Amino acid sequence: VVVVVVGPLAVVCGSNNSSNENNNNNSNNNYDNRKESNGNGMNYGGSYNTSRWMTSLHPLIENLTVLDLSLPGTHDSMTFDLSDTVSDGSNDLPPALAWVLHEFHDLAPGPFMRNQSKTQGLSMTQQLEAGVRFIDFRIMYTSGPNASASATHDWYCLHFMESNKKAIEYLKDAKDFLEENEKELLVLWMSRHGNPSTTGNDQYPNVPASAKRKFWNEVLNLFGGLVFDAASAPLNETTIHTMFSRGQRLVIYTSDYAEFTGNSTKATNAQRIDNRLGDDVTNETSTFSSLLSRFEAANEIKRADKAQNMFYLQSMAAGAPIEQIESAAVLHFLGYNKQVAEKCASVFHIPGMSSWCPPTLQDISLLINYYNQIMFEHVLSSGFSLPNAIYIDAVDVGGTIRTGTKVFDGDITASTAHEQTRYAYVDTLALFNVKHACEITKTSNQLCKTLTKAIQAQRAVHPMTVWEDPSHGRLTNFPKWP
Repeated sequence: VVVVVVGPLAVVCGSNNSSNENNNNNSNNNYDNRKESNGNGMNYGGSYNTSRWMTSLHPLIENLTVLDLSLPGTHDSMTFDLSDTVSDGSNDLPPALAWVLHEFHDLAPGPFMRNQSKTQGLSMTQQLEAGVRFIDFRIMYTSGPNASASATHDWYCLHFMESNKKAIEYLKDAKDFLEENEKELLVLWMSRHGNPSTTGNDQYPNVPASAKRKFWNEVLNLFGGLVFDAASAPLNETTIHTMFSRGQRLVIYTSDYAEFTGNSTKATNAQRIDNRLGDDVTNETSTFSSLLSRFEAANEIKRADKAQNMFYLQSMAAGAPIEQIESAAVLHFLGYNKQVAEKCASVFHIPGMSSWCPPTLQDISLLINYYNQIMFEHVLSSGFSLPNAIYIDAVDVGGTIRTGTKVFDGDITASTAHEQTRYAYVDTLALFNVKHACEITKTSNQLCKTLTKAIQAQRAVHPMTVWEDPSHGRLTNFPKWP
């Protein structure tokens, strides 16, 4: 049985061969360089474009601030391009152990560790083209992939493993996008492991202040006048219209702010991020209830945060339980073991998921996204609110999140139903922004109606879709809806 929700309240039921699922999968066969025509090319109805959604909404949002918006973001954004080399100063490891694994990289199980670290399948450019406007940019000062730990160091992106290219190369793609789209902005957070508060060696182990400042200057030289400068007024007092009139369309939050930037007014201290972490992936029922409560209170949280010039950020990303990583390693290196697989599956507490151990972090990401789509629909139908940004895993082309069972591996064709089923993530947040902007500005004009209609039509291309596949943790009536 497949259940498809086209709007917040309209439900259509059908079989596994429903026309909607055919649309969902057929659209995967029409990609061109991982782009999608309905979300990347023409305006839908001449008024809305997923990949340029801020441009479409500009007349409604130009007198608001960034702290009035809800931005679609990605978690561990640059993990689409991880190498097989553990980074110096890798997250979740003592610095000495990270050094050993980096130095003796040929002895480490690089491909397996990469698969336990990768959360995204789209490049920086592809994410921005998909409508993503918050980037979780994690960096570390390390020698390059396959190089000795004593070799020349530079800044690379990381999530346990370091990226193939230097961090500045990915930022060049962001600059190109901003220069080509004068009514789009981007919020970017630079840290090592998503901690807004830690400083010094706790943030960047054994990295000299001179290296941090040198990279910051490199970033400023790259983006030039695109960077928001709080010298005139803080972010909570600066309208989007004012930002755009100054040409300042990139807001950069930095962890270890003082040492990294020298208290630059062109950076915002990451301690001003109200970072709410995701809940327990092993208890979807508890997660659903907890997130719903947060989103019910999101308006009040945003209002209070804005008064203090704080940015309310919510993670809806997956975190791998240690039992899954251990079990996945045993199954990968020693072969299938029913007892190990069953023990791993039981950790997730999903009825009917009894013997499937998600082999990679992305498998977990897709599973969590399956239930995230239900949460988004509840927020819309209940009239709840959303934070200033959400960061999430497995963002796909056309501004979607993948909810099916096939991880990103370069293959864009689906061989069975629901392998690449997706949900309209960016369009859903764009719709919320339209409703919120129209409420704040007390606007009820034709533009609000036109945009709402156009975005709803776009959302219907990839609506919420649930189906019965308990062996892979996908259920139609779980968790129980309040």
